[in-house]
Amino acid sequence: MDVQLPPTSYAVLGLLGRRGPMSGYDLTAYADRSIAYFWPISRSLVYRELARLERLGLVTGTDVPQRRLPDKRIYDLTREGERALDRWLVENPFERDRGRSAFLLMFFFGERIPPSRLRGLLDAYRRAAEQDIEDLTAIVEHLVGVPRARFGYLAAQLGVRAARDRQEWAREVELALAAEPADP
Repeated sequence: MDVQLPPTSYAVLGLLGRRGPMSGYDLTAYADRSIAYFWPISRSLVYRELARLERLGLVTGTDVPQRRLPDKRIYDLTREGERALDRWLVENPFERDRGRSAFLLMFFFGERIPPSRLRGLLDAYRRAAEQDIEDLTAIVEHLVGVPRARFGYLAAQLGVRAARDRQEWAREVELALAAEPADP
């Protein structure tokens, strides 16, 4: 199969390949604990991707009846799905990261934002970076020395560094803005 899929499809294949059979709910929870810091995937997108991947024969889905809860569907990677993931990992060219940030988009037009609102946005941005530092540091500490998690560990380390840089930048901008007059 030589279908070109978006990176999120490969993220789903990779998570299934790493963790094994999961429901869409479990896959979303696993993504939130692992790749969400650099590749967030909403629950609705996970389910759309699973449906697409199943139609393409890259995953199989099995309905599992449950007592007291709605039935669920468990997805597993097929051999063709493994081959597609491996092909993408080996053949996909490097793409420069061009992350999207609604905050930075708004900040770019900061001259139109009242100073108190801008200070509030910066404070929220800095606090989010601090939370990322805390969360990612916990992941690093959890994964240190786990051979199978070596690359997750290294990715989380980069995440900590990036979050520290965002935090430091926000503090510098907050100091610069503190010298400006408040809202009239």
